Amino acid sequence: MIQIQSANAHRPGLVALEPSDGAPVARLFGRLSNESIHRRFFSPISRPEQFVAAILRVDRRDRVAIAAVENGEIVGVAQYARTQGKSEADLAIVVADGWQKQGLGRRLVASLADRAASHGITAFAVDVQGDNYGVIKLLRRVAPGIHLAFSGGVGEGSFPLTAKEGS
Repeated sequence: MIQIQSANAHRPGLVALEPSDGAPVARLFGRLSNESIHRRFFSPISRPEQFVAAILRVDRRDRVAIAAVENGEIVGVAQYARTQGKSEADLAIVVADGWQKQGLGRRLVASLADRAASHGITAFAVDVQGDNYGVIKLLRRVAPGIHLAFSGGVGEGSFPLTAKEGS
């Protein structure tokens, strides 16, 4: 269960999520706008238990979620899910509305990339809505050479992991 306290209010601590972290993940759901939920899942999710189940589907190797925690509360999550039998993983991220555009996404992706690389994952695959300019900007910062192919309003791409992704 999450017990981390950040020493700096503008720099939440990062911690790997466990299946037992359902309560703080559910509270994060309550801090997200409908738009943030739709941006993350590409569809509306109206029940916290759907959100919790999607976030906490972790196994510490092929499916990992890293949370940014401030004063015992989750303010953002980045997660990956390895593509079965491959060294690539799908990347997903969600940050509480009040914490967006403060560099938290970049820190989460960097931490997640380090964890993924240690488990033999060599690239992240991403899908992003074409008008999600915040995430597109984030992707261009953590993977400057990324090429997103757009179709039907959704951009798809991938980028290789390095030891210090996003630093």
